[in-house]
Amino acid sequence: MKPKPAKILRTLGKAVGFAALGFAAVAIPLQLMLRRELADAPEDVQEQGWPIRLMHVLFAKHVRQWIDVQGLENLPQGPYVLASNHAYKSGVDGFILGHLLATAAGRVPRIVITTDSRNWMVRAERWVLHHYGIALLVGDQTPGRRQGVSDTIAAYLRESQTHAVLIFPAGRAIADPVRQLQNWSTGAMVTAMKSDCQVVPAAIGGLKLDWSPETVIFSAMGTPADSVEPPFRMSVRIGQPIRPSGDPHRDTEQLRDAIATLMQEIPGLRPSPGEEDPAFGKLTLSDGRTLAYMDRGPRNGTPILHFHSFQGSRLERMAADDALLIKLNIRLISPDRPGIGLSTPSRDRTVVGWADDVRQLTSHLLGPEPFSILGFSAGATYALACGELPGVRAISLAGSLGLPHLIANWRHFAPETWQVLLSAKLANFHAATFLEIEAKHRRRLTNEWESYYQGLKHDLDADDRRVLARPEVEESFQQNRRESYAQGSGYLLQEVQALYSDPRIDLQRLAACTVLITHGIDDQVVPIGVARDLHDRLPGSGYHELPRRGHYFVYEPEEMEHLLVALLRAHRNCPGRVLSAGFPADGGRG
Repeated sequence: MKPKPAKILRTLGKAVGFAALGFAAVAIPLQLMLRRELADAPEDVQEQGWPIRLMHVLFAKHVRQWIDVQGLENLPQGPYVLASNHAYKSGVDGFILGHLLATAAGRVPRIVITTDSRNWMVRAERWVLHHYGIALLVGDQTPGRRQGVSDTIAAYLRESQTHAVLIFPAGRAIADPVRQLQNWSTGAMVTAMKSDCQVVPAAIGGLKLDWSPETVIFSAMGTPADSVEPPFRMSVRIGQPIRPSGDPHRDTEQLRDAIATLMQEIPGLRPSPGEEDPAFGKLTLSDGRTLAYMDRGPRNGTPILHFHSFQGSRLERMAADDALLIKLNIRLISPDRPGIGLSTPSRDRTVVGWADDVRQLTSHLLGPEPFSILGFSAGATYALACGELPGVRAISLAGSLGLPHLIANWRHFAPETWQVLLSAKLANFHAATFLEIEAKHRRRLTNEWESYYQGLKHDLDADDRRVLARPEVEESFQQNRRESYAQGSGYLLQEVQALYSDPRIDLQRLAACTVLITHGIDDQVVPIGVARDLHDRLPGSGYHELPRRGHYFVYEPEEMEHLLVALLRAHRNCPGRVLSAGFPADGGRG
């Protein structure tokens, strides 16, 4: 029996009524709260749509106190263009600068967006942003009427003495600070010239590159106002206004120089000490992230990619010093993984996702030239993930973590590693606990090196303790570990979550001609059973166990040379399915 139309209408009416009541229950208290909180706010702020006013209240109460700002006194009284570097694809730099001006100068700057999109949903979204006061909408060109973007902005600036516009001259967000200063548009200076106003240079940075406005707000709201440790680090520097001279190209150069000088005052935008090394390099990936790497050895040498260990970085030299690379004619390329060292973090990164970064790196540095890979400890897992890349000839796994999600018998691990593995297992359920452990670990690494290093050596085997006791090894080890935390705590959590989830590596589809496995029998960090299990999963792989050696045998010059010689032999013997390359393929145990 079909329901009567009247009954349907009554049911629909009730649903609409309840929805309206629910909306009113939220909207009315919200409006009252905003009216109370913004009673003394400037008129420009009070006139904005409720989303902007709500963000303004949250920003003023929770976020503003954690931002290091200098130069607010340089903001002029009349209309102006604020021009800044642009690093954050999430738009968090526009969010910070916009609400900073709203709280400090009492005006809400607009950013510029255009409607020239065939996607009607995007056009509608941009229209909403415009009418909520966030964006200055630049319409499509009308036939017979020519009005550029600078004309639209200039007209807006001339409307009121309280108007301001935020412009990023570089256009799109780029993580690399050097590239943030390249390929600038003259639009900011042309606009200022047409509107007879000034351009204010600004620099912003210091925040983790994968953060969004929502991350900033929730982190700030969850941190007590009297907390010693800030929820994030963000710096803003504002320079002296620049009056257009009539030559937009020369004025843009002056603006670029002013912002570059301001960027030098922000720690996160200064070149790191490692960047001064001639071997240092950066690559901007297709998604805008930066991949940092070291490129050492003869340029005409055999290319070998080295993937660093857990808590390692591109600075992990091991015993592969320049003299050995020259002797063996090896070009050793060591990249930082995302979020580690100087490489930009990647959201929701995975082990197999690393292969695409490596593909772009090898294409940039080597072109079609074949290469081989050396993976140490956790780097071995990432090496296997790259085993299907075109051009890879051989893979050498030293002290290999293998496929860590298969490790079930943790009792064989040294206490330090057992704690890391346990925290990793819990990271997906209680990331905050892991972050507390990581932050404590970083503080010890930074401020209590001697006790930290002694504790690390305490749980190792005798050979590892002997190797790490050498002064030159300790110095290299310290530099490498500290560099892994260059971007602060948090990114190693992503490293752990990626490693100890299923990396989905198909070991039967590796394109490499050869896989070599070398492991110390006395390894207390990754037990020998892990290497034996991996060898069983890779039939025909070259396998070699080192008697009386531990995890850090790669810091021994003799062992490092043997490792590289075997990898070179495997590289040269490919193509041609050579499996052992000088290693016994039957296990080599003894």
